[in-house]
Amino acid sequence: MRKTTWAVLMLTIFVGLTLLRDSDSVDADWKFQGPITLTEKTYEKVDAQAAILLDSQTGEIMYAQNADTPYPVASMSIMMTEYMLLEAIKEERVDWDDKIVVSENAAAAGGARVHLVAGEAYPIKDLYKAFAIDSANNAAVAIGEYLAGSTSAFAEQMNLKAAELNLRSSSFVNATGLDTGYGRNEMTARDVGMLAYHLLNDFPDIVKWTGELSNGENTNWSVAGLDGLKTGYTNAAGYSFTATAKQGDKRLISVVMGAEEDATRFTETKKLMERGFDNG
Repeated sequence: MRKTTWAVLMLTIFVGLTLLRDSDSVDADWKFQGPITLTEKTYEKVDAQAAILLDSQTGEIMYAQNADTPYPVASMSIMMTEYMLLEAIKEERVDWDDKIVVSENAAAAGGARVHLVAGEAYPIKDLYKAFAIDSANNAAVAIGEYLAGSTSAFAEQMNLKAAELNLRSSSFVNATGLDTGYGRNEMTARDVGMLAYHLLNDFPDIVKWTGELSNGENTNWSVAGLDGLKTGYTNAAGYSFTATAKQGDKRLISVVMGAEEDATRFTETKKLMERGFDNG
């Protein structure tokens, strides 16, 4: 009788400990997974490698898709060149009327470009419009060389500025985003979105410049109700677009990276913006 009682007691203790351990595991799993957010329920997958949507005033992330994987960023990285030039203007280290003598290296930059002659001087304002509006790589290289002394020195300054702005997964090798034999610029969608956030908040007048669209992008941007910011394309990066739009007092920023078709980056951006404003 005593043996039976002891056996029953030990069995009861064992079962109790097993249930307690199982309940602890379930609780731990629940805490690890976290709650499902509203955006995950209501947003369809964007037809691109990565995407993000955020509020330009609060920085709130409204939607994110594969947003923390670094990808080639192509000429969207010119937004960092733009930020650094506007900062230099604001700090009075350079002036809009300063003239830059274009080097042979800058004049020869490939991809999208404007007509620049090596050895001739051009106002900073003209070069800025050329790369901010027309994605002119040769103008961006000229600006970078003027600010830092060389392409490599400017890339080092870009990386330092990225760290200062808390862009944790960005790396730059040049002012343009063109692929080179010594590497290429890479950013995550989150970092691109936060770079755009800093641009808009630190230099809100940029939308006056990016609204002056050219080279065929005007129709695509106006259809989506956008007033900036920057497109990008290389074979490695695919078609990308960082955009901003405003309705009432609310301004949103979206990033679409690695779309397979030119038109897709605009249609997916429009969808993101419409959902963002509808849910806001």
